[in-house]
Amino acid sequence: MKVLFDHHLFYQLYGGASKYFVKMISHLPQDSWKTTALWSINEYARATGLIHTVKKRFKGEGSLLERINRIYTTYKIAKGQFNVLHQTDFDNYFYKELGDKPLVVTYHDSNLSTIDPHPAIVKKQEKALHRANAILVVSQNTKKDLLNLFDVDEKKVHVIYHGIDIPNLQEFPKERIIKDEYFLYVGRRSTYKNFKRLVSAFARFHKNYKNVKLVCTSQEFTEEEHHFFSSLSIDDALIAVKASEQEMIQLYRDAVALVFPSLYEGFGMPILEAWSCRCPVILANASCFPEIADNAAIYFDPYSENDMFQRLLEVYESKQLRLKLVSLGGKRVLDYSWEKCANEHMRVYNLFT
Repeated sequence: MKVLFDHHLFYQLYGGASKYFVKMISHLPQDSWKTTALWSINEYARATGLIHTVKKRFKGEGSLLERINRIYTTYKIAKGQFNVLHQTDFDNYFYKELGDKPLVVTYHDSNLSTIDPHPAIVKKQEKALHRANAILVVSQNTKKDLLNLFDVDEKKVHVIYHGIDIPNLQEFPKERIIKDEYFLYVGRRSTYKNFKRLVSAFARFHKNYKNVKLVCTSQEFTEEEHHFFSSLSIDDALIAVKASEQEMIQLYRDAVALVFPSLYEGFGMPILEAWSCRCPVILANASCFPEIADNAAIYFDPYSENDMFQRLLEVYESKQLRLKLVSLGGKRVLDYSWEKCANEHMRVYNLFT
């Protein structure tokens, strides 16, 4: 069995989808796969040594690497020296060269059809989903969304959950990155992420506990966000941190809890990341979250600022509850591993031998 992965997501610097591919591929048998990515700028690929990465960044590298990789992808697919192509994105310019070779695609979520509509990309998705011999989805909830949105054969849809690497926390510095107590928010702050409602709930919490912060990873706060924080008199209580993979482990480890208020996710990787670092998890009762977390989290109504506030208060004021959530999360996270994820991918690939 030889699986070919196209180059597209390997020139994404960061991102959940590229992380999934890098982590999953690194657990496949070494002689079972190849990629058409000649060069990559992806930080996960760099960290694992999986694919040759560009060491020096330069102006225009993205467009140059894309042109080179695109030509090479078309060439490698035309040669046909593989059993299955696993498409990492939905760009389908190489379908003529692919011919009738088996195609596998991964559908991560329905954001581009529903929450953040991009009709042109959805059209490409639809073409890829119809051409695919197998469609992989990351949760039962995502499978339901897929079948509601696209006219595809349910028999070719396979649910495969993501995995997680459980770190040895003893190997990390004991010093805290953030000295104060804090709740942790991870990821982008788009509208559907429900960040503003969380901030409003936290503002109420902060009136009771002035020394507790809300730490947010990803990009710096915008001027508009600072204005919003100031209107709630909590500008000094929110901290934006751009953290490395290693620093993220420390941030999870030392947090009061992860708070994940999103209205929609395909899977929700921060849940597994928090559990793996013995961090309690507070979740929106929405989307795939109950499916992924089951009883190893405490839930709130994502449309209720008051309910969110009550859960922050409840978790902060009860060490016993936090310890219980850590224990439940520590057991639940064992259900998710990259080895299991990779094995289930191989099972699908082997359908076409």
